[in-house]
Amino acid sequence: MGKVNPLMRVKVNKHMCAVDKKERYFTNVSRASEINDEILINYATEDSGMRIEQISSVYRSLITQVRELVCNGHSVELGDMGSLYFTVHAKVSAELEGAGAAAITSKRIAFRASKKMLQKLDKVNFSV
Repeated sequence: MGKVNPLMRVKVNKHMCAVDKKERYFTNVSRASEINDEILINYATEDSGMRIEQISSVYRSLITQVRELVCNGHSVELGDMGSLYFTVHAKVSAELEGAGAAAITSKRIAFRASKKMLQKLDKVNFSV
């Protein structure tokens, strides 16, 4: 059901650039829609032929496991899509005492696309 759209729409807007304080044109992707859990489970049910209750149970279990594993410092490979991993942003310190846990300013979850996913992305075309 979730096939790659041959033409991904982009939008162009004029905004004040934070770097040089000049009006600049910015290009962003127009998302086709947001796929929530229910829709994704329905797609998986149609694709697999399994009962929706089975897919839903497995899906929710996987989400729980991925969340816990990533928040415990593991990189979690999501098949041939890529990996989710925990990362932080921290202040740079000239002294050892200013580094470490005290220097962390934010925590994030990042995604690193696999080679196969990047190859699929290369096939996406754009229209305005």
